[in-house]
Amino acid sequence: MTVQRWQLTHEGREHRVEAEGSARHRVRWYVDGALVGERTAMEDKLRLRPTDRDREDLGGVLVRFSALGAPRRATLFAGGDGLEARLSAGLGGTDLAPEEDSPAAVHARKVLAHPTRYTVVQTAGGVAAVVVPLAVAALLARLAFSIDWPSIPFPDLPDLPDVPWPQIDLPDLPLPDWSLPGWIEQVLGYAKYVWPVVLAFVVARAEVRRRRRQHEEAAETPTDQ
Repeated sequence: MTVQRWQLTHEGREHRVEAEGSARHRVRWYVDGALVGERTAMEDKLRLRPTDRDREDLGGVLVRFSALGAPRRATLFAGGDGLEARLSAGLGGTDLAPEEDSPAAVHARKVLAHPTRYTVVQTAGGVAAVVVPLAVAALLARLAFSIDWPSIPFPDLPDLPDVPWPQIDLPDLPLPDWSLPGWIEQVLGYAKYVWPVVLAFVVARAEVRRRRRQHEEAAETPTDQ
């Protein structure tokens, strides 16, 4: 089983992340050679926090996997307020450098070399997140109505007694006689399907810019510092 590794020197500490697995992912996080966090799960995004609460100042790590289970990227998030929210959103942070010529390094170079392709792929994921559940729901509904379900006899329940509720006369209030234009109603109806696609596009573009900026800053930093 191939182990993917990333490394990063941040604020005087040496961070190393190791990931392996295909369907079931295992991630280990080392700081200055000591294991500070470990997790095994089947999620595409694994979030790690230090096991020792006294080391929560180290922040957290997010490791992303592809749909086929290949380790893609490891990102370090600084500790402090809002760490859980930043880990959950997966935005920002500092990417660890993958091993040279590793699958993760090859993938990272492709993303930076072809940002438009990466954005399209991520946007397609947003489209799939909307279309696939709708298609599955429609298929299940069609299947359910096409099956000749057996009739189940239920026992007759006794009638409930009538409750003499008091009659309260309320005054008639005039209601405004207006309605939204038809085109606005159609836009509002489709908005819930469009926004995941737009969000996926915006997030993907922002992530490509952030990663390219970090890559350029790392290239300009002397290796002896």
